[in-house]
Amino acid sequence: MYARVTPVIVDVNPFIYSRPVSPEEIIDRDGETAALLRHAVGGHFVRLYAPRKYGKTTLLKRALADGVRNEGLIPVLVDLYRVGSLADVTIRIERAYARHLRGSLRDRIEAFLQRTGLGLSLGAYGIGARIQTTPSTDPLAALHALLDLPLRLDESGSFRALIAFDEFQDVGRIDGLDGLLRSHIQHQGDVASYVFAGSEPGLMRRLFETRGRPLYESAVPLRLGRLADADIAAHVADRFVATGRGVGEALGPLLEAAEGHPQRTILLAHHLWERVPSGAAATLDTWRETHDAAMNELDGEFDAQWRRIHASEQKTLRSIVAGGGSPYRQAILDRLQLEKPTAQSAVRRLLDSADLEVDARRYRVVDPLFADWIRRIDAG
Repeated sequence: MYARVTPVIVDVNPFIYSRPVSPEEIIDRDGETAALLRHAVGGHFVRLYAPRKYGKTTLLKRALADGVRNEGLIPVLVDLYRVGSLADVTIRIERAYARHLRGSLRDRIEAFLQRTGLGLSLGAYGIGARIQTTPSTDPLAALHALLDLPLRLDESGSFRALIAFDEFQDVGRIDGLDGLLRSHIQHQGDVASYVFAGSEPGLMRRLFETRGRPLYESAVPLRLGRLADADIAAHVADRFVATGRGVGEALGPLLEAAEGHPQRTILLAHHLWERVPSGAAATLDTWRETHDAAMNELDGEFDAQWRRIHASEQKTLRSIVAGGGSPYRQAILDRLQLEKPTAQSAVRRLLDSADLEVDARRYRVVDPLFADWIRRIDAG
């Protein structure tokens, strides 16, 4: 038995950036949540897309929680990150239902799954255990049964499921999976709404905007953008005050450096809070220390990211940063020994991978701290 103790550490940093935060900690996103739920209740499918670390998973969790509380929806969140086979997808969907179903509805679905004889279960031993003990198990029949579950959920009386597929772009790794999904969901408009969330615009466009693909034009697009400075300022200042500190002179530089990027905002706020003693307020010197500490922490990540991309993409990013958003300034291209057609091809690839975005007709590196890191390369 563990003894109950009084915690010693009570002055805890309120800014968590190393994992998705709880829906209660999300900054704003009221409009996006409301739009997503309006589409869901109306029976529409939604394609939610944004770069990584923009808070898609937290937004999905908030929308699912609000959907349960306010609209009576049955929530199911399926994480498809790096799925590589039909067996992977089958296990992820089974475990998602196991996490979210409750009470008599769970009991009824569990009884149905057991009657299929396919090894499906909402308990500890489901299809994953069967595949592990019998590797030759074909998961296709089990996947068909799971994809039909929204029809079973509705059998006891007008339930609508809200099913969110997170990191949906990875479906493209598995031949024929998008067609298999469509064959089921096209018949479920009266009982289920789907959200397909993805972080790589190129892959998501190929799934939903390529004529001839099964999911072509089958979902309403909803883009998750950057945060407004006013919302960030209120969130950061309130949490400093609640923990006996002041954000002081550092708030302006923090907003400028974060450029509305959700995760980088919280990372910078975390490092700033660590450098402000209880009862004190941040100064410009505190901010400079904060920025240096954040860049030092990210150096290894950025170096690995830099090495993964092609030399032409490296030069194009340098050209955009040095050119204030324009990748085609001739003097910069000449200095970097970069031909304009090569830069144009690199821009398209960087847009597809969400390393780059277009903002008011100018290109911008999605991660503002990565842009700072690139500036340091140019500065030697």
